[in-house]
This record gives sequence, C-alpha cells and structure tokens, in this order.
Amino acid sequence: MLRHGSACSVGFVPVFLILAASGSSAQETAARGVRIDTLPTGRIVISNPDAVGRGPAPSLVEELRVGSLDDDCSAFGDVNSLAVDHAGLIYAADAQTNEIRVFSPAGDCLRTFGGDGDGPGEFVMLAGIAWREPGHVWGLDAVRNRLTVFDSLGSTLATHSLGRSRSASLPWPMWVDKGAHLHIWNPGERRIDRYAPGPELAAVDAFPIPEVEREYYTSTFGDARLRMSARSPIPHSPDIEFTVDRDGEVWLANEATFDLHEITYAGDTLRTVTLRRPAPGLEGRERDSLAAATGLDEARLPQRKPALEEIGVGADGWIWVDTGERPIRAWEVFDAQGIYRGKLVSPVPIEPEPFPVFGAGAVTAVTKGALDVQYVVRLRVVR
Repeated sequence: MLRHGSACSVGFVPVFLILAASGSSAQETAARGVRIDTLPTGRIVISNPDAVGRGPAPSLVEELRVGSLDDDCSAFGDVNSLAVDHAGLIYAADAQTNEIRVFSPAGDCLRTFGGDGDGPGEFVMLAGIAWREPGHVWGLDAVRNRLTVFDSLGSTLATHSLGRSRSASLPWPMWVDKGAHLHIWNPGERRIDRYAPGPELAAVDAFPIPEVEREYYTSTFGDARLRMSARSPIPHSPDIEFTVDRDGEVWLANEATFDLHEITYAGDTLRTVTLRRPAPGLEGRERDSLAAATGLDEARLPQRKPALEEIGVGADGWIWVDTGERPIRAWEVFDAQGIYRGKLVSPVPIEPEPFPVFGAGAVTAVTKGALDVQYVVRLRVVR
C-alpha cells in the first residue's frame, strides 16, 4: 500500500526577490528581513530569514486530553484519523474497532458509530474521516475502497464506491474547504480529486501531483527457506509533500528545500513561501550507520537530509511545517501572510499519524502516554 506522499515528488527552483513596498506592514516585514515580490505572472514570493522578528514567538499549551485505560468510549485502540467540526466537536476514527467516536469540546464522549462489517455504515478497514457542512461525516474504507456518509447523529445517509484500485493510503488524507468541497487523495492515480458539496459524490476536477525521479535500492530478508526482497527509495531522498487549505488551494513542497507553493487546481501558482534555511547535512557517524544498515555504498546516499516533511494549513491560514523529528516535538510556523513566526514547541510529543488537525489557533492531535496508550489532545496557540 502507498502511504501519503510516498510516490510523488517535484522539483522547484527557489526564488528570492525584493519588493519595493510602502506602508507600516512593509516597514515591519523589512525590519524582520522578509523579502517579498510580485512576479509578472501575479505570483507573490515571500522569502523569510531563518530568524524570528521582534516580539516573542507564539507558544503551545495543552488544554484538553481525551483517553483512558478503562474499557469505555475514550479507551482508544488505534486512532488513525481525526476531524473537528465548526462547533469544536472532535471525531476520532479508531482502526482497531472501525468506529468513529465523537467528543464534545470539553472531552465528553457523545456517541459512537460505524463498526466492523460489510454492511451499510460498517467498515473493513476505516482509514480516514472528514467532517463537512452542514453536518456530514465521511468515512473511507481502504479495503472496500468506498466512502460512507453519516449525519451528525451517526445515521448512514449514503455509500459511494471509489472504483477498483490496487493502491490505498494509511492513513488516507481527506480535506474539506470552506465551500464544502471534499478533496480526497487518490494514490492509484497520484492525484487529489475534488468533489462538489452535498452527500453525493459528484466529481468536479482533479489535481495531479508532480513527480521527480527517485533512486531506489533492493534489500533482501528472510531465511534460506523463504528469501524475500523489497524495493525502497534511498533513505533521505527528497519526496513531495502536499495538502489542501480552506480556500481549496493545493500546497506543494519538495522536501529538499524549504519552499512552499500555493497552487490552484488549474495549475496557477499564487504564492511561494520560503524559509532561508539549508537542508541539514547527512554526514559523520549518522551517514556511516545508515550505509551499514542499508548495505548501500556511502557514495549513493544523498549529501543532505530533507529540509521538511509534512505540511498543513490551518483554518486561519497559518502554515505548519513538520521538519521530520519523530515523534513531533515542534512545528515551524508561518502566519496567514506567509511571514515566519518561529518554532512552536509542543508541550507533549505528537504522533505524525494520524495527521494533526490545524484549526484557528488550535492543534488537535494524538500523543502517547505510558504503555503507548493513545490520547487525543488539543493544543492552544498562545500569541
């Protein structure tokens, strides 16, 4: 099975230009060392120095934790997808039970729906969820390759087949924009499909994810009776990362450089946000250990590690960048204008999967406690 972004990459050339700006906002960005330009195509390029300007950077505080060791609704088995609605209700998809659990903004368990099975409203492998106005919850079954639509109380409204496919994604990325369009990652076709509002599954258009060539190596494992081989990309070779924002625009980033590109479904680049920070080097003992672990000649390893990994855009337009530490300890954050606001350190380690939900001034994600027990936490941004 393909994982999110596993087979898609693209190369981008960073652009650093200077805007002859005016007004107080221009003075502030100049004081921060931010360089901005509008290209003849209309694309805006915001180039940020690897430093925060005047004033303290925002911080994160934990304000809610849901989970328990008891045999109840908040005892999670394997949360692999999260969603949050406009009222602050939290939806957690548990792959172990194939259930969708709903919690109030205060963390109280309100209801559970879904479950194991092949029938309407049931899942063989619940791989992703999304909430969409006016109150529909969408659940994706990775084995049956179908979508189930529930109302706000968990009643089944519709079931839609996505057609036959040999590819799946765990977890399965889905996004909803403010126009109530549903965007679903299609790993078999390497594209994001956009659907019209409503409980029907009416396709509108698609966004193909660009690719770059990646070098692969083959490793073998097993014993004399059963020898198997696996083909994998060379570690730290750059891949593509992507997400969809609340305006329905696609964001693409090549892991090799700290450049983020906002692109329409028609293919027009609206904005490029960069951080003038080189990718970290892959050298010394780390390089030697990786060569020994993979059996690769040291010369085949890349000279640098990825500059970034997962990216997300919040409901308020803030851009969140995960630079690859596992579990996630912090994000590099840009505000809605594309200005770098610094590193926001999480008070708890965050699991990269399920993908965190970035709201307006809050992050909803999963952390692990003692004995690897999962908890859903909400972190508030203090600005």
